[in-house]
Amino acid sequence: MASTVEIAEAAGVSQATVSRVINNQAGVAPETVKLVRDMINRLGYQPRSRKVRKPAQPEKPFKNVAVIMLDESCQRHPTLAMAKLKGVQQALALAGMNMILADVSGGNLDVPAIDQKKLDGVLLWGHRGSKELLDKMRGLPAVWLSSHVSSNDSVVSQGNAAIGQLAGEYLLKRKHTKLCFLTVRSDHPGFVARGDGFGYAAHRAGHEITRFQSKQEIPFERMSTQQLEEALAPLVSTMLAEMPRPIGLFLPDDQITATVYRVLQRQGVEVGREIEIVSCNNEEPYLAGLHPRPATIDLAPELTGRRAVEQLLWNIQQPEQSGRHVELIVEPILIDGESLTEPA
Repeated sequence: MASTVEIAEAAGVSQATVSRVINNQAGVAPETVKLVRDMINRLGYQPRSRKVRKPAQPEKPFKNVAVIMLDESCQRHPTLAMAKLKGVQQALALAGMNMILADVSGGNLDVPAIDQKKLDGVLLWGHRGSKELLDKMRGLPAVWLSSHVSSNDSVVSQGNAAIGQLAGEYLLKRKHTKLCFLTVRSDHPGFVARGDGFGYAAHRAGHEITRFQSKQEIPFERMSTQQLEEALAPLVSTMLAEMPRPIGLFLPDDQITATVYRVLQRQGVEVGREIEIVSCNNEEPYLAGLHPRPATIDLAPELTGRRAVEQLLWNIQQPEQSGRHVELIVEPILIDGESLTEPA
């Protein structure tokens, strides 16, 4: 098979002229075109076939992630919720993704982005989801933002057992040996783990804790302020009647702590002298008016939100790992409180 150089030499023209004839370009005299075509036929030239490159298939664009509020737990902790959502939004923005907020706590399970299959993944907030909703989300990468009833999905948690251990170690360091854990019934599985961690820290130091827990029908997440106080008041009275003072008291939630302060003050108990409290969540609206301000445990909610997004993106990009449960723990830290006096 002849080349364009050989065709040009045989026809007595330039290679550029041969190229124009082959590509049917203007600017070549008719007799020259005929001469070049004759030489092409005679010498058997055939243009090389060009391989057409298929455009690379773009990867599926990851654009939409839904944060689904499954119950009222986020409404009970608005400052915690805002900080966690801030972390989620920042991490999604860095990834070029959109955040869709869907509240299904009222029982309305219509989430258009799920129904229209326009989600790349979901972040779940709450203690449990309805079977109907979880079935609708089947196959979507999911990460939990909160303590919840056991599932196979990934979770970013605050390490509830570690929270309880921090509280116990703090009170033991403050020379308390009469340790109590007081709480109301809750759907929050983390409350139990916090109490267990508190008990473990005490047991490791050679002490035991006393637990006081209400048995009211309404769980903490659904209680009004008045209902919460009515549930806590008899627990506090029982504790004061049974426990010699000073008492080292761990309460698993700042709102419980604020309510216990009111109950103790009505009963003439001086917090900071007779009872020293460690709380949890570091929520300023609940702690701001308390004197002395108790120690509390910060859960790093903004960091938790960012870590949840990072884990979700990994899950999205590694679909072959979809059956693997991953748990990331953001270490809690204790924020020291005020004290009226050193414990005896």
